[in-house]
Amino acid sequence: MGRTRKNQTKICSVTGLETSVNNFYNNQTHVKAVDNLRRNSNATKTQLTRMFNQINQYS
Repeated sequence: MGRTRKNQTKICSVTGLETSVNNFYNNQTHVKAVDNLRRNSNATKTQLTRMFNQINQYS
């Protein structure tokens, strides 16, 4: 019987959410979705971090 592998997760430095390592680029601390949002909105990573912190405060 083979060993079952535990899902590996990381915490996104921008959103604070814990998700699968498959959602991250190599050597990055934020998820791919955040990078796509950053690219499409011309916002900086710092601006997105502040936005998500404010959203998380009220939820």
